[in-house]
Order: sequence, then C-alpha cells, then structure tokens
Amino acid sequence: MLHSRRRFTTVPAVFLAAAVTLAAAGCSAGRDGEAVAATSPHSAAAERPPSDTSGWTLPLMAYRPTKEQHSTLVAAEQTLVRTCMKDFGLQWAPPADLPPLGPRNEMDWRYGTHDTAAAATRGFQPDPAQAARYQKTLRAAQNAPRHSPDVEVVLGGSGLPPEALAAASPEVRAGTFHGRKIPKDGCFGQARRRLGTETYGATALASGLFGRSFPESLKDPAVTAVFARWSSCMKGKGFTYKDPVALFDDARFGREPHPVTLLETSTAVADTACRGALRVAEVWHAAETRLQQGYVRAHLAELEADRRSIDASVRNATEVLANG
Repeated sequence: MLHSRRRFTTVPAVFLAAAVTLAAAGCSAGRDGEAVAATSPHSAAAERPPSDTSGWTLPLMAYRPTKEQHSTLVAAEQTLVRTCMKDFGLQWAPPADLPPLGPRNEMDWRYGTHDTAAAATRGFQPDPAQAARYQKTLRAAQNAPRHSPDVEVVLGGSGLPPEALAAASPEVRAGTFHGRKIPKDGCFGQARRRLGTETYGATALASGLFGRSFPESLKDPAVTAVFARWSSCMKGKGFTYKDPVALFDDARFGREPHPVTLLETSTAVADTACRGALRVAEVWHAAETRLQQGYVRAHLAELEADRRSIDASVRNATEVLANG
C-alpha cells in the first residue's frame, strides 16, 4: 500500500497527493483507462473530473469489519476492560484516539489521492494542521504517566514480556492482585474472550489476502502497461521514474518531516496530472478487484465462516455497550 512505503519518524506514512487536472500534455484517457493520444487540450477526456474514490471498494472488504464495526468492537473492549479494572479497585481510561492524518479514505491510501491543491501547495506532505494535531496527541500519549508493573500485569496478564513480569510484585507474578485472581491474559484477555475476537474482528485469512493482492496487482498486465504510460508522461515533464511505486519510495519526499520544496510540489503536480489523465488509479483498482474476486472464489467457505465470526463479535459488542 502507498502508506506502507513512505514513513516519517514522528508522523505515520505520508499520503501521495495524486491526480490533478486531466489536461496533461500529450496524455489523455480513453475508455476503461486505456491511453489515447490527446487530440485537443479541450478534449472530453481532459475535461473529465478527477477520480473520486469515495465509493470504491474491494471484494475482500466484505469479509472485514467495517469502520463502524471496528469502532463498536473497540468501544466494547474498552468498556469491559474498564469494568474489570474497577473490580480490582483500579481506575483505567483508554488513551485518546489519534486524530485523522492524510487521505480521506482507505482507497486514497491505497492508490493515491486526487487533490490538485494539495499537490501544488504541499507536494506529498500531509495537511499541516492535521499533522500538528496528530503530533500533539501523540506527544501527550507518550508523555502520559506510566502504569505500575503490577497494573500492567492486571491489564495484560502473564502474556506480557518477561521483563514486564519480572518487575511486578511477587503476589502479581503469582497471579493475584490484592487477593483477587487476575484473569488469563489480564483484563484485556478477558474482554477479548467475551467479545470473541482478539483482533477487533480482523481475520488472518482476509487480512493476509488483502495484503497479498496489492503487490500482486503490480504485476497485472493492465497495470504494468498504464505504469509505463505514466512513466512516459512523467518523463515528458522532466521527471524519471519507472512507475508510481518508485515515486512513492523517493526518500526526498517523506523519510523525515521537512519543508516542502519546489522540487516536491513540481513532482507532485506532474504525477497528479499524468495519473489523472491516464486513469492510473482506476486501472490499478480494477486489476486488484479482479485478483480479489479470484481469492474469494478460492476461499469462499472460509471467508464466509470468518464473516459469521465477525458478525457474532459485533453482536456481542453491541450487547456489551447496551448493558454498559
């Protein structure tokens, strides 16, 4: 995924500001993402709006918790952990949620956003206000008082690293706190058993296939062809990259927080123009959709069982919140 390729040390992956005006010199889009020669700067292809990924999905997303379901599972887990800790006479509150940073949805993270203004003003950098809020929240979490070793064990149980267990009191290492038995794997383990999931509903099969389809999509003939056209378009604008992945990995544009440069904004604008005109994201998404459809056919029974498990966990979580 795009966001797994370029990371800051203090801010998570910077998103690729992608796709601008479609009137790229010498590049326009034909039907189904095929490139055709631009006949006019005012051609119909050049006037088509940038890609809007807000309605996009992928087949395997049907076998993953939705954003709302994930939030329900997290909230229920926190409720159960809070109650468990209270039974031990301890007050516990979850850390604050990190504010959003980067593209508006998962598809933008996956294939690159289409934001002309962002490309021209900040290149590949996140919105400064978003980044500031994110870093402030992250610093607050990092500077928050730490739990004592005993409390950490009550939270996480005997599955904690050996050094964490070694720092706890003899009573806690023996499995009790103030005379009360610590649940297996602590209050978090107890909560996850009640909900029926240790991963907020995400399953190893669906997650593994979802991660696998992205690198495999890079080998799809339609994707390699559109990448080659993108590379040619970029070269015509003075930038040499084999494909968008090489651009995502350019260390000048995201290894560390840095001031935005003219080179960065120029590269981002060229990229968005070429990707938008050639409909790179659409071709890429279509290829990954085909791959995932094949995965679903091959693993349908297992995936449907996973989906039933997710639904059961969400029902459990909903019940916890209704009674909490």
